[in-house]
Amino acid sequence: MLRRLLPNLLSGLLVAAIALPALAQELGPGRRERRPDICMNSIEMEAEAMIRAGMVIRDHARACARRGLDGSIIHLWSAFDTTNAAKFQDAVEIRAGAYKRNWPNDPNAAQRAANETVASRQLVDFSPVECVVLKDLVDGFKTWTDYLVHIRRTEVGQVKAMYKQCPKGTVGAQRRKQEW
Repeated sequence: MLRRLLPNLLSGLLVAAIALPALAQELGPGRRERRPDICMNSIEMEAEAMIRAGMVIRDHARACARRGLDGSIIHLWSAFDTTNAAKFQDAVEIRAGAYKRNWPNDPNAAQRAANETVASRQLVDFSPVECVVLKDLVDGFKTWTDYLVHIRRTEVGQVKAMYKQCPKGTVGAQRRKQEW
């Protein structure tokens, strides 16, 4: 019986291996409309990086607390977040403008990007070591500049890989220098 099923099983696996990547690309979660004019300027990219880093830090701090590894990290992050709320709000507004410009017919594009950001980072299995490192990182955010250094090291490159830089003279081109 196994000899009769084996060829069918192998051909089924071959068909799945060929068809699933194309189907996943076509129907993948959070798939956003792709257009050649989708871009972000450097201010928008930095704002996106600020928001992404904050979401990831908050999510990881919650994971450390949920697993009973360190509940103090979320309080450290919340204090930093509250102290710098106006700067984060500026970043949220800049980011929202970029998403509205790039996906005018999709009011959920920014939320979908946020969901993808957090979900992609939840693959980490938190050990006490990751929580110690996260606590040291968050504890090191004494000033806004400390946070900017972190996001420029870790997140901006990822954002640049996701979105192209807006060409000069286009609607999305950088209009003003943002002083965070």
